[in-house]
Amino acid sequence: MTKATIKIRRAEASDWETIINIFNEAVAAGIATDESKPITVADREEWFAQFDDRHPLWVVDSDGKVSGWCALEYFSTHPAYTDTAEIAIYIHHGAHRQGLGRRLLAFADQQIKEELHFKTVVAYIYERNQASQGLFKQSGFEYWGHLPAIAKVAGEYRELKIYGKNYPSVRV
Repeated sequence: MTKATIKIRRAEASDWETIINIFNEAVAAGIATDESKPITVADREEWFAQFDDRHPLWVVDSDGKVSGWCALEYFSTHPAYTDTAEIAIYIHHGAHRQGLGRRLLAFADQQIKEELHFKTVVAYIYERNQASQGLFKQSGFEYWGHLPAIAKVAGEYRELKIYGKNYPSVRV
């Protein structure tokens, strides 16, 4: 069996449908998103438009097929949070347990240190999403707290766990 060729690159408009399909798999699983029903590319046009050189959206390409994505989103539009980003990672269900999440997170970590220079990166993870909590802990993120019963998804209140990582500041 040959090893897959893995490439991480900036997402393009032609990837949007696949990105939404991967997200909708997480919606169906019911443990990782705020949504309780599938969304469309049209539903997320404003979300896609927010990404720029400082806040990129990457995809992981495995043998020419997008198998996951990672977003570094604005934490807040307030200028005090310029050096803080929120991170999200989603992997296609058929590509789980292949190390793609670790690779994406390691890639994001490298980009943050070498190019993007964020001071703080925050991940919000629902309490039921043990796999994501483990991934972020293994990647050097610390548990910073929780927001109990903060979100009502599919008629049920859920707890949001907060993981974060501080980076050495290289910008003044």
